[in-house]
Amino acid sequence: MSANLEPSVLGVRITPGTHTELLTSLSDHLCHAQNMWHMATANPEYVMFARRDPAFAAALGEAAIVTVDGVGLALAMRLLHPNVAIERYTGVTLTTDLAELSADSGAGIFLLGAGPGIATQAAVKLAEHAPGVVISGVWDGGTPQPIHDAESIDRIVASGARIVLVAYGAPAQIHWIQRNLAALDQSGVLIVAGIGGAFDYLSGNTPWAPAIVRRFGLEWLYRLVREPWRWRRQLVLPQFVLLTMLEFARTKLRGNVE
Repeated sequence: MSANLEPSVLGVRITPGTHTELLTSLSDHLCHAQNMWHMATANPEYVMFARRDPAFAAALGEAAIVTVDGVGLALAMRLLHPNVAIERYTGVTLTTDLAELSADSGAGIFLLGAGPGIATQAAVKLAEHAPGVVISGVWDGGTPQPIHDAESIDRIVASGARIVLVAYGAPAQIHWIQRNLAALDQSGVLIVAGIGGAFDYLSGNTPWAPAIVRRFGLEWLYRLVREPWRWRRQLVLPQFVLLTMLEFARTKLRGNVE
């Protein structure tokens, strides 16, 4: 599907497809592509960041694949585009899928970001999950600030990685990827993905929500209870819901629900 024809939520383009379809696309890309894909796993925060940060919106708009991570965005997609096949594809799922593809293809993975030691712990878990995964490098010594870009890129280039996972959180990881797209592409990287807190979960530093909580898509509430200092970030959710409902009403009036 052309990027211009892909569905969107409040101006943010979403790549349609099931988990299986997206995984097949990733596998084909690693085996045959000559160019690089930027992948983003979006949630309501991403949508709201895009509304107030033109640079973030532009970078997200240029991503080859934007998946639905947050449950709120998944519900918005079902409301606004009920006939479009879509499944949640989180940063954790993307990370483990890419580890499996690395084991199959030999494409090396570079883990960038997260707190001290967390990416290394995540690399150990990925090796347990996908025996044969090629971990080309790990670096958590820098920051997403431009002053550290050169060293990050030098380490990635030296590693020979074909997959780069960036765990700086939003909006920082999107800005980091956008600034360094050309350098990554020239170095032979085939997939660069912002995966948010995936390393924290995989390493065990952030506990998983109970199964019943995950079943109902309330991981965000569970994390808020455990980390109440995140409440400011959750203030965007009511705004997102309101804007989505207004968009739905406008769409219904136009008679243009897909």
